Amino acid sequence: MHAKWVGAALAAGLALWFGWGLAGLVTVGCAPHPRGGCGVPDGGGKYFAAMMIAPASLVLLFKTGFHRRDWRPALGYSAGAVAGAVVALVMGTSLGHWIVALVLVSSAALVPWCTWWNSDAVREARQRERAQRQREERLAQARARRSRRRRERRQRQREQRQQQAAGDR
Repeated sequence: MHAKWVGAALAAGLALWFGWGLAGLVTVGCAPHPRGGCGVPDGGGKYFAAMMIAPASLVLLFKTGFHRRDWRPALGYSAGAVAGAVVALVMGTSLGHWIVALVLVSSAALVPWCTWWNSDAVREARQRERAQRQREERLAQARARRSRRRRERRQRQREQRQQQAAGDR
């Protein structure tokens, strides 16, 4: 019982850390790289590390099953993502910060919905619907086979009658 709420708190912290890292990278900007393109400027390493490590940790949490049976612990991620959006807007109000905040708030709404969609009760309901649909499809296929056989049988009978009529002449 307590383990899933510990996972929720950990997910909240990681989502906040990820938002802080993204907002920090938007704040420090881009430094020209010697081989061309964009690189992390001096002083941006901590933001880059947060942006790279936090999502991997969140995926690990999700895969180990903190949110498989009950969707409510996923609200921890939502709380952290909303806090990360607030941190992003506190760090600056440029277009990049607003985009980071919007992405974080969108993911805060999407993650609980996705975990609810994958909960056991919903999964069982989808399996029942799928089984019912498969039964209906099998019945429809059986009806189609029967009608095709009847049609073929009638066609053979017509041909036999025509051959008998032609032979009687």
